[in-house]
Amino acid sequence: MTNADRYGTVAITLHWLIALLILTAFVLGLTVDSFPKPWTGTIINLHSLIGLTILLLTFVRLFWRLGHPAPPLPEAFGQLAKFAASAVHVALYILMIATPIIGVPTLLYRGRGLDFGFLQITSPFARTPEIYRPLTQIHEIAAYALIGLAVGHALAALYHQFALRDGVLTRMLPAPKR
Repeated sequence: MTNADRYGTVAITLHWLIALLILTAFVLGLTVDSFPKPWTGTIINLHSLIGLTILLLTFVRLFWRLGHPAPPLPEAFGQLAKFAASAVHVALYILMIATPIIGVPTLLYRGRGLDFGFLQITSPFARTPEIYRPLTQIHEIAAYALIGLAVGHALAALYHQFALRDGVLTRMLPAPKR
């Protein structure tokens, strides 16, 4: 596999870092009620900060991609497979942006702010259940959709790597040392 067939180091790093952060935010969101009650605020704040980091890194990744196009898919890919791969990637990007954006007003309408350590932002809103409850549901649906698509994306990459042996997964793995 040549360098032209692979993603670059920046794209690979952003891909795997964002994937790890999405998984971490999802697990924290699912398990927040499992932590001791005094930890709840810290866990929610951490979940929120990770979400904002995902949003920021997604924009960095999109801007990086503008100047560094993806390597071409293998020749064996048909038009339907190319369309499906493109559609899944677009949907992943939309959800990586929409999920944290929905999460911000959800947090603020719960009456919670953000603590960056060096800067605290308090919520400008009173706790408003009639707003944050539906937003919470939409945020959760978006998060589950993101995880579902990411799992499908990973399974497709594994299928290509181990069943079709076409090197698709290898394009997004760090290059072996020479």
